[in-house]
Amino acid sequence: MDLDSWQPRDIARRLATVVASLIGVTAFLALWLGLPTHFLLAMLGGGGLGFLSFLLVHPLLRAFYR
Repeated sequence: MDLDSWQPRDIARRLATVVASLIGVTAFLALWLGLPTHFLLAMLGGGGLGFLSFLLVHPLLRAFYR
């Protein structure tokens, strides 16, 4: 894989995926371990928050790298 051939949209998508994954995993652990919620509800909450954060962060990073 040639890292120099990445377009700004590729960089923004990959960084947004990393940020959304970190937020989703942190939310999952906080819901599962910090609050008395069921494991599946914590997974849904973490996945939902990760997806929403991707939708918010991706356009910001695309504008930044453009």
